[in-house]
Amino acid sequence: MNRREFVYVLSGALTSALFGFLSGCAKPTQYYFNPYVAKNIAAPEIVHCFTTIGHKRGTFPFILGGTCVCTPTRELMEAYHSDGFVVDYDLHRLIQEYERRDIVLEHENGWRCNNQCKQGPHIVFGGKCMVSPTVATQNFENVATGKMPKV
Repeated sequence: MNRREFVYVLSGALTSALFGFLSGCAKPTQYYFNPYVAKNIAAPEIVHCFTTIGHKRGTFPFILGGTCVCTPTRELMEAYHSDGFVVDYDLHRLIQEYERRDIVLEHENGWRCNNQCKQGPHIVFGGKCMVSPTVATQNFENVATGKMPKV
């Protein structure tokens, strides 16, 4: 085969492959044309308060039927008591209640698990982990709004 024949065969093969490829492809989904969809500007309603976003006045511990999943501290107990909640509890008793139910309030060395640890998911979704979710994640928004994560 001489050089001219080789070029003809090569160009024919490339042209055939190109047209075959283009005609045989499935139509791309909308995602490929618009991968960046802006979120709603209106902030969602925060249902559960937790340590990262701060305690919401007028709420009481989740394990006692409330919407507060903040890590218990002296300041938090003062806030509960000033709102008239869990007045018969002190900090030690509340922490014991979490321990009795095998709920993890924090990990050793301050490890942030975003509720993906063996105790997860977050207690709001039926797990045993009450570590505050990682800021700017979907899990953060799910826990704050109380909306079940999409599977």
